[in-house]
Amino acid sequence: MNGDRFPAVMSAAAHGRILADNAAGAQLPDSALERLQRYVTYDNAQKGGIFKRTQATTELVEEAKREFAALIDVPLAHVGVGANATSLAMSLSRLVSSTIVRGDRIVVTAADHEANVAPWMWLRRFGAQVDVVPVDAAGDLDETKYRAYLERAPVLVALPWASNATGTVFDVARFARMARDSGAIVVVDGVQSLPHFPLDIDDAIDFAFFSAYKMYAPHLGFWYGSRRLLERFVRPDDATAAGGDARYWTIECGTQNHEGLAGWLGTVAYFRSVAASPREALEILGAGEAKTTAHARALFAERSPELRLYGRAPSESRLGVFAFNIDGIPSAELGARFERANIEARVGDFYAPRLMRAIAPEANGTAVRLSFAHYNTIEDVDRCFDVIDAALAGTALDAASR
Repeated sequence: MNGDRFPAVMSAAAHGRILADNAAGAQLPDSALERLQRYVTYDNAQKGGIFKRTQATTELVEEAKREFAALIDVPLAHVGVGANATSLAMSLSRLVSSTIVRGDRIVVTAADHEANVAPWMWLRRFGAQVDVVPVDAAGDLDETKYRAYLERAPVLVALPWASNATGTVFDVARFARMARDSGAIVVVDGVQSLPHFPLDIDDAIDFAFFSAYKMYAPHLGFWYGSRRLLERFVRPDDATAAGGDARYWTIECGTQNHEGLAGWLGTVAYFRSVAASPREALEILGAGEAKTTAHARALFAERSPELRLYGRAPSESRLGVFAFNIDGIPSAELGARFERANIEARVGDFYAPRLMRAIAPEANGTAVRLSFAHYNTIEDVDRCFDVIDAALAGTALDAASR
């Protein structure tokens, strides 16, 4: 699939620019932009009431949820919307805080984005103790430590589905079942996984959160909650509360981003232009991404060890997310080379500071990251490696002069 349905991608290409920062946020297809603009221009109204436009907004919100429920293959009653993934995790954390007693244990991992760490660290204010599962040099979880922490009977375990720094896809169902067997609430960060392949929500997962803007939609978030979690934490505290659904005053509080949800439905329409169902579309788009990713992996492998790729070896499968450094060139300087070459990448720790400090200690936990979507091409990858090869050649010359 190419980018001819994505105006930002087409504009970038016309100006010789490559968009290779898709793990931070993907671009929107034309149908999403059209739906978003049409809603704000003509249909902007609040939910509820007997009036045509307010009823249309009510139906819009329900349709957006219904499409997301179908995308992750769960009942409609178990999904909702929100501002973004981090806000949703923090909303759940506030609900969980009412049940925390001093000495309760929580398990997080060093592999995760801060969105799935900070909300649970916050529970230390209420007396919780947090264990952080370390990672090895490739960014994989230390299972021995994980099992040891589960033996402490944690009340909550937070897990990553896929890394936004290394592209690693974790065996989240297995880890979740282990946590569930210990009696914990199981929370999963699904942000980086869902844009790349259709997900199967294991019964052991109690809560998962997602960012729509990582999967070709506007800035908003979605969540999934199991029956046991909803019954325990998302319940009415006031019998006279309006709306008839406790989630509107807990995890899904306040007026939502209606124009963003309209845009999301435009994204769903794009998926349906690719395949009969959005889940099938994710499979097709993911297969296209896999070819680009395999090409990049091969190029990284050819330049090892001078080019230091973090995470699993390039011979192993990963998403199209590549954090790397070149010895002798600071990450910021290497990133500036990409900007001068008109390539949009990212430099830093990608909001995964524990992970990056563990796997890139020689660079103080920073790296350059290239991340590709289905609208990126083999030629895009090759242009990125033109920058890398020039940098490698420069370091070789520097070494020779010494």
